[in-house]
Amino acid sequence: MANTLDAHLEAAWKLLESGDFAGARKQAEDAVALDDDSADAHTILGAVAAAEGDVERALASLDRAMDLDPEAFDPALLAAETMAGAGQLEDALEACDVALDRAEEEDEYLDALLLRAELELGTGHPEAAQQTLGELPPAGTELPEPTHHLRVAGCLLELGELESAEQHLEAALKREPDSADALHLLGLVSEALGDREKMIARFQRVRALDVKQPEPAWSISMERLEARAQAALEELPEKARELLGNVPIVIEDYPSEELVADGLDPRLLGLFSGIPYPEQSALSGQPPHLECVMLFKRNIERDARTAEEVDQELRTTLLHETGHFFGLDEEDLEDLGLD
Repeated sequence: MANTLDAHLEAAWKLLESGDFAGARKQAEDAVALDDDSADAHTILGAVAAAEGDVERALASLDRAMDLDPEAFDPALLAAETMAGAGQLEDALEACDVALDRAEEEDEYLDALLLRAELELGTGHPEAAQQTLGELPPAGTELPEPTHHLRVAGCLLELGELESAEQHLEAALKREPDSADALHLLGLVSEALGDREKMIARFQRVRALDVKQPEPAWSISMERLEARAQAALEELPEKARELLGNVPIVIEDYPSEELVADGLDPRLLGLFSGIPYPEQSALSGQPPHLECVMLFKRNIERDARTAEEVDQELRTTLLHETGHFFGLDEEDLEDLGLD
């Protein structure tokens, strides 16, 4: 029975990592049916539910796993990550502390510690995040995984500690020279340092690496994307729709090479190109100008884990960029939940 259970667990994790959520759920349910007292079985069932966006079911399964094994680390960390993904940041911080208490291996401790720092930044407590990061090994220490360096760098970049962020990113690239994630963060560091030439060079390499990646399992058709874009526009007031009537929605996989060479972030989700409507009345008599809203399909899909999340991200991005057409700035858009 143990071998059969292990086979179901191994298959479930592999299917989950590949994006086959239905297959992973079937394997996880079979594992639970074989042994309802297996903490590992309830952990993978919770992980699948979290990936599918069912937060309530995910947390129920993960709570069951933690009850069955009060020392298990994985369900505690997954619970914290699930809460964080659902925007339950304060609850996620508490769950993070549970995971830290259960961490036995260095990589477990770092995963929980970095999640806590990210959550502290997300809840507007940079001083607490800085203190949490102070618990990391000394600067220059090689961390267990390149992703640990990436996450540290992301926090340091947000804190404005650019030199330290760059050191961690270089450490990640030393082990994974073609890490587009590390190069992208390095491009953002260069941007913050005002080094436009280096920023563009790094962004161009990111784009070259990204376009070689296969579509994710949750990729949606261009037809569905266009339909969802139209549905999002229908949410706008009638007057706004009238004003947008002549503004085309252009959907591309990625920003073009020309846009990136001009300094555009290759991982941008969308872009309003043109002059905001409130400013146009002051341009009477000027040459005609073009406006369009651009959406970048593959970048939107990168930020999602399911087709439903792609739909939601598309809606948010489109409404965000149309907000720019109407002259709203980033602070206005954040207040509207469109950041």
